[in-house]
Amino acid sequence: MNMKKYTLYLMLLMLLPFFGACKALKEGYGIDNPGQYSRVYLAAAYQGLQRFELEAPKTAEVKVYANYSGVLKLNADLSVGMAVDLSRVARYNSENGTSFKPIPTDCFRLTDNVSVIPAGTTISAAPVVVSIITTAFQDDQTYLMPVRLTTVSDASIAINPALETLYFGISCKAGALYVTTSPLNDYSLSGTENW
Repeated sequence: MNMKKYTLYLMLLMLLPFFGACKALKEGYGIDNPGQYSRVYLAAAYQGLQRFELEAPKTAEVKVYANYSGVLKLNADLSVGMAVDLSRVARYNSENGTSFKPIPTDCFRLTDNVSVIPAGTTISAAPVVVSIITTAFQDDQTYLMPVRLTTVSDASIAINPALETLYFGISCKAGALYVTTSPLNDYSLSGTENW
């Protein structure tokens, strides 16, 4: 046998065990109990307090998208409940040395409190929308509006407590310029789906 062919065969035999080790990993990447790493969260909450000033009497909408992360892909649609949770205002003030007042209930309306993350994706297809009623605001007052994740339709998927609540600091003045630190489309905070 030719020495080059012999060397080639020998190298292939030596590499054969490595090819066997390169099997495709099963779902979950071989991790014990991979579902324990599944979480639902609000990606925009990572940015901290979202401040914006509105101009009365124009209406505004806050759109909040839910996100999913985990080792496993979603096998079914996931319904995520949200609410404006005014009990979080005192906690926020205590943790951040602020003195925000809770947004009055007549200043907002939650048009839907459930957002669905479709199977195989990581972000809700449609947001939960909070309509801001600017005509109900008191002039020169900034309110805090916490939007919090409340429920997940799959009990095996936890809510990430660090990114559970998105805080909005909202003020409204007649004739004021509309200023925000968040991406806008007219008077709609809609950029959080890309965060």
